[in-house]
This record gives sequence, C-alpha cells and structure tokens, in this order.
Amino acid sequence: MDKLKVLIVEDHKATQKLYDFGLHEDVFEKRFADNGQDGLDIYRSWRPDVILLDIMLPLISGYAALKEIREKEKDKTTAIIISSSLMSREDILDCARLGIQGYVIKPVNFKGIDVKILEYYSKTNAENAERAARLKNILKSRDATPGPSD
Repeated sequence: MDKLKVLIVEDHKATQKLYDFGLHEDVFEKRFADNGQDGLDIYRSWRPDVILLDIMLPLISGYAALKEIREKEKDKTTAIIISSSLMSREDILDCARLGIQGYVIKPVNFKGIDVKILEYYSKTNAENAERAARLKNILKSRDATPGPSD
C-alpha cells in the first residue's frame, strides 16, 4: 500500500509517542528525530512527504531547518507542518512566509491528527490532494470496522 512518509522532528519523547499513537500504521510510515540536525539528515536521506516540525529544538531550531529546506534545498513540495507551543502572530507569519502548509499549536489534540495532517498535505498540489483523499478513505473504513469489543 502507498503509505504517506511522515518525519516527526520533536525533542519530547512523550509527544513523539502521542504522534506515533495518533498516526495509524496502515496509512503512515513514520520516522522520528530528536533535534533539528537529525531531522535534516533524515529529510535528506529519506525524502518524506510530510514533516511535522517543532520550532524549539536542540542543535538546530525548527525554524532554521524549515529555512534550510525551503531556501537551500529549494524544496517547495514537501508538506511542512509546524507543531509548536509558540503561538504569536509573528511566529506563525515567519513560518508562513517560508511556505508551510499548516501550524498546529501545542498541546496537540491527537484525536483526529491523522486527518488534519492529510488535509495539510493535500494543500501542496492536486496530485497530493487525490492521494490524501484515498488515504482518508482508508482511515474512515478502518475507524468504521468493529473491533473485538464491539
């Protein structure tokens, strides 16, 4: 199956676990980085479809990583979603100017985060919008399937 490759750049282990739980294995292939430098290294070698990027990270900030991906790597197609507790208008606008697809304020409600990521991913281009719609249907059918306790 065609899974969406998601790189989660997050230094808090508890938040990583929540993303891992919220992004279902049947739709998302996930990799994690604890700091901005590892995030850039994984990005370059793996080329994810989506990056969930914290701003306040060790070694290299998420903002610096975002700037490097957009300006030095000239990548305008990878969907980048900022996940941060920084919520000032200036913080959000600075990231928006560099071409993010979404901004999620922490603490994140992990129920429905999978659908939200697909919605942000669909903003990159028409082909990705079609792919996101197919993946949303997989999530819907999975959620509608009765479990052992039903």
